[in-house]
Amino acid sequence: MKDHELKEAHEKAQASLMNPAHQVYFRAGLLACREHIARFVAAQNPEIAESIRANWWPNLGDDPGAPRLLSFHEMMDGGEEGPWTEKEVSPSTEALPIALQFLTPNAAVSGRGDGQ
Repeated sequence: MKDHELKEAHEKAQASLMNPAHQVYFRAGLLACREHIARFVAAQNPEIAESIRANWWPNLGDDPGAPRLLSFHEMMDGGEEGPWTEKEVSPSTEALPIALQFLTPNAAVSGRGDGQ
């Protein structure tokens, strides 16, 4: 394989990793892990737990907060009666309900964030 063919193959492989679904699920894993570790230390040291929750990589976008279900108004623009249009949702925000499922597997089924 020639150098330019190898470079093209490498660039194609790298581009395939930038799939939006991969970005969302990667962030979901980070959010779930961050919250899981914070919960683990919270009883012993609430200050450290809050410090863990406060850490986020700025180059991944704004910190979306704790894993949770999204509200309608985070996903849609429009008044009470509509018409509604979809909002642009960042991969980090889109990852919140997926991260919640890692922490509370029944949350997606019940529509509640408390795992009930």
